[in-house]
Amino acid sequence: MSKNSVFEKLGLPTNPLLLAPLAGVSDHPFRRVCVEKGADLTYVEMISATALLYESRRTLEMLSRHPEEQCLGVQITAKSADELGRAVAILDRMPFDTIDINMGCPVKKVVKTGCGSAILKDPQRVYDSVRQAKNSTDKPVSAKIRIGWDRQNINALEVAEAIQSAGADWLVVHGRTRSDDYAVPVDLDMIARIKRSVSLPVIGNGNLFGRNDASYMLQKTGIDGLMISRGALGNPWVFRDIKDQHYQVDLDEWANLVHQHLSYQRDAYGDQPAAAVCMRKHLLWYAKGWDGAKALREAINAAVDLREAQQLIDSFVENLRSRQQLQRRDVGLLDQDGRFQWDPKWDMDRQLDRGLSDEATRFEAGLPL
Repeated sequence: MSKNSVFEKLGLPTNPLLLAPLAGVSDHPFRRVCVEKGADLTYVEMISATALLYESRRTLEMLSRHPEEQCLGVQITAKSADELGRAVAILDRMPFDTIDINMGCPVKKVVKTGCGSAILKDPQRVYDSVRQAKNSTDKPVSAKIRIGWDRQNINALEVAEAIQSAGADWLVVHGRTRSDDYAVPVDLDMIARIKRSVSLPVIGNGNLFGRNDASYMLQKTGIDGLMISRGALGNPWVFRDIKDQHYQVDLDEWANLVHQHLSYQRDAYGDQPAAAVCMRKHLLWYAKGWDGAKALREAINAAVDLREAQQLIDSFVENLRSRQQLQRRDVGLLDQDGRFQWDPKWDMDRQLDRGLSDEATRFEAGLPL
């Protein structure tokens, strides 16, 4: 089997663009709009092996796949290699095309249970986890890592070798340590070293917000593909931007996609208030870069259902047309205080400490529902 034939087997291009599994974000309405704008492979949000084994209602809901999704992966994290293997055996019977093991999630409530990036501390456990997963499924298995626990413990080369030796089909590398925040630059040199050290395909991740970021990472590392995380939030066009050097988003394109996302949201969840609350974050992110975005965000936060949200978007678009603003401004990465402006996952991951669903984390902590 050739080096990238696993991608060919899944119907993916040789150098695929992946949408990361994003906690609290990657439901199928969002995944579908990203695929329509060029994502080759998407994932459901990261799930807990513990919660899956206990048949957590919320976890099972998260595993929903829309009939129109052509290629879908699932990402899982676990407290032990044995638990992971048992959970992967369950996922093997579900309609997923590939399974990823999360060894990189940095949030406290995940790592304190021994999951996510805590796995990186023990390369033998890394090997055992991949081996158990491979023994439990015939589907392609990958692993997503960071380059180490902290700057004093960068062990990505050893971890990558363990993952390869255990039989993983590819490796995803986020070029930061668990202790790094998003202001720390992605370590492209380390990603390049990992790429040179293994023979399996390597996918790069971290600070990919557009074609320039993507081209630079590919040039500096020689990796086999890219996984987009925060760069897709409010900007599903990022995949088309990377693939098509002449692609631009005008107001009509923007409005059509937002309408489509709202339609998918309504189909998935109905027009109940909870559906509007779940959609709110996406609409706030979509508003970035347009005049009047602040007023729109305030109105969206008060919208009681998706119908009202749709009306707000329609009025916003008509106002922009009347003012002849037909192109969204680029959103800079850093504000005047040096914090990422285009960082919608900051509050969800680091401040709210969100990495798994609330129900799943209660399982992880051994708490009653």
